[in-house]
Amino acid sequence: MARARRYLFAITTVAFIAGAFGFHLSRQTQANAATASAGAASGAVPFYDTRDFTPRWSKVSHRIAPFHLVDQQKRAVTERELDGRIHVASFLFAECPSVCPLLVTRLRKVQEAVRDMDDVMMVSYSVTPKTDTPDVLADFGRLRGIDAAKWRLLTGDLAQVSRVIRDSYFADDQRKVEGAPESRIVHTEKVLLVDGARRLRGIYNGTNAFELERLVEDIRALRAERAETTN
Repeated sequence: MARARRYLFAITTVAFIAGAFGFHLSRQTQANAATASAGAASGAVPFYDTRDFTPRWSKVSHRIAPFHLVDQQKRAVTERELDGRIHVASFLFAECPSVCPLLVTRLRKVQEAVRDMDDVMMVSYSVTPKTDTPDVLADFGRLRGIDAAKWRLLTGDLAQVSRVIRDSYFADDQRKVEGAPESRIVHTEKVLLVDGARRLRGIYNGTNAFELERLVEDIRALRAERAETTN
């Protein structure tokens, strides 16, 4: 119920602000809000399968696609690592001077909240994989309190990283990081929640503490959902 109240509060707040300032929400936005409100009231966690993140209340076919990358400890990581485990996905780079430090600070609280949940992992994809080698990411993680056993920092082939960010997570905000054009990938503060079947189940602003509190509540809801289906 607490999670549902948070969803409803957020939706009500948006509507109030829109009314106070004379904004007119698009029909699609209104429809999404109404759908999310109905689903939140039921305590369900939605599914997402499109770039506009329209919530769906039945299972979808979209999945995180196959990939082959490496983490900060030089361990090979594929999509199979995600199977059967809830994961929190984010996107960063070691030399980021602005968004990333705040994002990591916020996400460390999520790391603590899920530390004892063996079925939950955190995954961050480097948006500058040519310079973010495993050693660079290992140093980055150590300096920022990232537990390599719980939180995997992934790097690898530029085209492959770009594809998984764009096509699997829909996390392409069309904002470029500095550097040579051939080394650029979109950068975003989006954080995505993905279930054990690699389906998108939540989207959050990773720099917003309230949003990440909702993320932790949704993780608990997904764990409860899985427990219900296996009993």
